[in-house]
Amino acid sequence: MNVTCSNIGKKYGRTWIFRGISADLEANNIYGIVGINGSGKSTLLQIISGFVTPNEGEVIYDKGETTIESVFKKISISAPYLDLPSELTVEECIESQAQFKPFKAGFSSSALLEEIELVAHRSKTLDQLSSGMRQRLKLGLAIFADSNLLLVDEPCANLDAKWSKWFETCLQSQCADRIVVISSNSQENELRLVNKPLINVSAYLH
Repeated sequence: MNVTCSNIGKKYGRTWIFRGISADLEANNIYGIVGINGSGKSTLLQIISGFVTPNEGEVIYDKGETTIESVFKKISISAPYLDLPSELTVEECIESQAQFKPFKAGFSSSALLEEIELVAHRSKTLDQLSSGMRQRLKLGLAIFADSNLLLVDEPCANLDAKWSKWFETCLQSQCADRIVVISSNSQENELRLVNKPLINVSAYLH
């Protein structure tokens, strides 16, 4: 898969957040989006995902062969603003997510429970989990989904040192044949695996 961001600009009301962002995203690479608070990091990530429409420019998937309507099948995302259903149990949530976003070949719901160490909490509803547990669940669902484009926003938020390291190790083992984009407040542990020049949205502020 490849994604081309061409001269992307976004405004709210009459105020431009950023303008003129262009980038070519290719598989087998990890990209990082950084910038000061309020500069539009999350907005750019959502534009890349197709969830938000830019006011200028366009995002082209697979050189135009994949439409915006079908690109969602190729994307998995973990972000603070995307909540999981709090009334579901951990097990129900995983099974529900797997219905429309299957796991990578050879992976399963039970394997995910073990990977994120929530086997003992499988019958708890999500609102009974700590913020760190919920973050592990979000990340696990996104990372182990059968997707070509993996987008993660502030992945280490609410994670302690052990689980921040887990994210890094896990991502490294699951990034082959994927485009990975990480939006971060410049936390070193979130950006250590980035192998392409950072996209600094602050440089495009207007």
